[in-house]
Amino acid sequence: MKSQGTKIGKYAVVVTLMLVLTANLSFGQWAPSGSANLNNIGSWPSVSVVNDNLVFVVGGTAGYGPVIYRSTNGGANFTELPRNGITTSGRFFSCVWGKDANTIFVGDGAPSGDGTVADSKFYKTTNGGTNWTVIGHSGSGVTGFFNGIVFSRSNPLVGFANCDPSGTTGHFLMWKTTNGGVNWTSFTFTAPSAYGAQNSVFCIDANFFGFGLNVANARVAITTNGGTNFNYYSLQGATSSQGFVSTVTFNDDKIHGYAAVSSTNNNIWQTTNGGLTWNVLDVTGVPNNVSGQANIKYVSGTNSAFYVISNTNITYSFRIENNGAVFTPYTSSTSAVNIMHIDAYYSGAKVNGNASVYTISPAGSVYKLQDSPLPVEMASFTYSTSGRNVNLKWITSMEQNNAGFEVYRINDGLDKNTISNWTKVGFVQGKGTVNGNTEYNFTDNGLNTGKYDYRLKQIDYNGNFQFYNLNGLVNIGTPSKISLGQNYPNPFNPVTTIGYEIPQDSKVTMKVYDITGKQITSLVNESQTAGYHTVKFDASGFSSGMYFYKIFVSGANGVNTEITKTMSVVK
Repeated sequence: MKSQGTKIGKYAVVVTLMLVLTANLSFGQWAPSGSANLNNIGSWPSVSVVNDNLVFVVGGTAGYGPVIYRSTNGGANFTELPRNGITTSGRFFSCVWGKDANTIFVGDGAPSGDGTVADSKFYKTTNGGTNWTVIGHSGSGVTGFFNGIVFSRSNPLVGFANCDPSGTTGHFLMWKTTNGGVNWTSFTFTAPSAYGAQNSVFCIDANFFGFGLNVANARVAITTNGGTNFNYYSLQGATSSQGFVSTVTFNDDKIHGYAAVSSTNNNIWQTTNGGLTWNVLDVTGVPNNVSGQANIKYVSGTNSAFYVISNTNITYSFRIENNGAVFTPYTSSTSAVNIMHIDAYYSGAKVNGNASVYTISPAGSVYKLQDSPLPVEMASFTYSTSGRNVNLKWITSMEQNNAGFEVYRINDGLDKNTISNWTKVGFVQGKGTVNGNTEYNFTDNGLNTGKYDYRLKQIDYNGNFQFYNLNGLVNIGTPSKISLGQNYPNPFNPVTTIGYEIPQDSKVTMKVYDITGKQITSLVNESQTAGYHTVKFDASGFSSGMYFYKIFVSGANGVNTEITKTMSVVK
């Protein structure tokens, strides 16, 4: 039997974390919630956030058994709840879901992390733990492990519980409720040679739910018909060492989702088609080559998610906005470390600045990340092309302390996580502090044929920054006809640039003549590929006056073209 230690993920190793960018955002960071260390939490604690004030954490140890704590003041204090009716020997609470202060669901497993337990159970209390009743169990003589009990945030009446099979060829046990947990129906299914992953479960509605698998070459289990059948989707490019899918989370739209893998590289995958395909999320700012536990959580009713990668030495945290378009890194933490599970809640309006994210470490420390508003709220970032020029346009809906935007470009095919591959092509001054929409424009001129990506680096007056990525590649195609541009600058002294366009591979000659028609130099004399080209003319050895430059293009179709323009040297 595969060990639970492998299944949950023991990544207590010393590593060097390489960030492809470092943003020192001091307005969002992990801090102790206010409570002292909680006892007997064990190695694999879980957290459930109901609202701003109500938080549950669970865990347990072999010597003590399952343990559950409740806070009704936002984590400032926690109280251990009774375990009346709970089987305690050799077990811990592996998952929790709080409905309100008194209605709580928990599931159990093996606290040592080395396997399933006989007749694993999940429980419900409606009186704050005074009494617990068994809702479901793996069965007498059958081992299991509860990976999660979750409810839909958009429809709290719907929920499901997931229990591991006794072996990789056994049956997963599932329970579903459509009346808020009053009644549950059970069913089984077999996943191919796999266990589930603790706290990897998600639930959007009565038809769409699933979880991550613990199997070589990572996979995600998803049902779209309420559990009648499950489909299993591989994370593209995942290796045999990347089998533990520690979190799966979806937007309420059931289209956009993320899967986090606890491994040494490529920690996060994204789907934009409901889970049919999963690709590594290639966004600058997410650390790769990180060994640790990866967690990611969409916040219902928004296009935002929180992503955390953590080991025993350091924790990196991010807010992901606009379904992966914007990543905002928070201040890294060396105190809130070894994070196994997170849960998040938005109070009031579901906008940036109203989120609270909680976690519980194996040491029993509860930490809270109180999100804060970004200095800039980006409403849109789009582009258009005009010949060789790319016109970028972005609109902000709010700015605070905004110094401006650096504009960066990269050629398609280069590694976007290597900072040196990006070229800074301009800067646009910000508006400081302003409410309401503000429009910005920037034109990147004279590009060669090819595909390009762009991003903005927004910087505030304190030096903090964040990146916004353009959604989609810009394609500069081949021109439709032969043309010769006016040299720039003109007049000039002593160097100017001449641009020209050829729609197909051709023999190109360009020559410069003085006012009498005498050739003074040849600038181009070669076969060139179709596209946009430039050449420089240095007039250091020539006197002031008017000059002519002429292009001759011998096309593959046998048609020859000649174009002449004038330029002026002023010394």
